[in-house]
Amino acid sequence: MSLTMIKAPWKDYYLVKELLVALIVVLLTIVLFVLWKKSRKTNRDVLITGLCDSGKTALFSHLLYNKPIQSFTSQVENTGEFKSKKNLLRIVDIPGHERVFTKYWDAYKMNCKGVMFVVDSETVQTDICDVAELLYRILTDATIQSNKSKILILCNKQDKMMAKGSEVIKTLLEKELDTLRLTKSNQLESIDGKKNKTLLGKKKKCFEFSHCQMAVEFAEVITSSPDIILEPIKDWLENIQ
Repeated sequence: MSLTMIKAPWKDYYLVKELLVALIVVLLTIVLFVLWKKSRKTNRDVLITGLCDSGKTALFSHLLYNKPIQSFTSQVENTGEFKSKKNLLRIVDIPGHERVFTKYWDAYKMNCKGVMFVVDSETVQTDICDVAELLYRILTDATIQSNKSKILILCNKQDKMMAKGSEVIKTLLEKELDTLRLTKSNQLESIDGKKNKTLLGKKKKCFEFSHCQMAVEFAEVITSSPDIILEPIKDWLENIQ
């Protein structure tokens, strides 16, 4: 009697099933990668923020149109294209007034690649609480942290006699932010008994900008005199990734 080898049909079934699962996994990986690349490309907004009268709109005008404009308190955003050798960016000047800041900040932060935070170097010591409050809000924004948006703190009006240099401003802000983060954490804990989940800096250490999740740089600029200095901004925009 001769024996005939019969291949079990269930083996073919499981083999086909495994191949289909592997194919689906590969296709999903490709789709997710394409979507991720697409989302990275859409993050091309650079937001100009800061208190009113810090020089944001003057910076926007000189940077994009190479000309000054009459200073006024903006109530709506200004947008324009900045083309460098490596990037085509959309620059958005966010109004600094508290009543309208939130509206435009929330509208543009999703695609934020970088933030230029403008500080009036002449009045920073007087306005340090308000400056730090706004900067704290930006640095602890979940979307900004998720995007790993780069931060450039611009110490503007360096031509003024009483202007503080970038190192002095950095020290002032670090000290004020260190106090502010403790205050914010205690306020939240007193309300719901929970610690603030958004951490700025490192636990049990005095705050330093080097501790931030995103890259934070400082630069000294002038936007309101014949001797305009914008080179640090252009260099930063050229290399932003």
